[in-house]
Amino acid sequence: MKKHLQHPHSRRSFIKQIALMATAIPFAGVILNSLTALAKEKKSSPLPAGQTAVSESDPVAAAIGYRAHIKDIDFAKYPQRKKPEAKNQTCKSCALYTSVNDSWGKCQMLTSGLISAEGWCGSWNKKSG
Repeated sequence: MKKHLQHPHSRRSFIKQIALMATAIPFAGVILNSLTALAKEKKSSPLPAGQTAVSESDPVAAAIGYRAHIKDIDFAKYPQRKKPEAKNQTCKSCALYTSVNDSWGKCQMLTSGLISAEGWCGSWNKKSG
């Protein structure tokens, strides 16, 4: 009498593996997005030696609504930022901005330090040319 040998790759284990992979796929997207965001943050150039960043709580910065990252803008306070034509409005595309490096620059309105190239404020003006 022969003993029935179970195949190590049974249909049941295959279905379990498929189910496990199907539940893992959404998490893979979240993890990939997180890793991409971290990579983008690490790409930004550090502040040049001896320089400081303008604080969002600086009185002038607060008065004009400066935010170091455009994702942090209060759209209720600055509804103009929601308009489609405002999509590419960042400090680096403003007439008042002078670049120091890829991530930082000087602003004619905020003179207490450097501002983020990816920031925004209510005084944004399109560069000419």
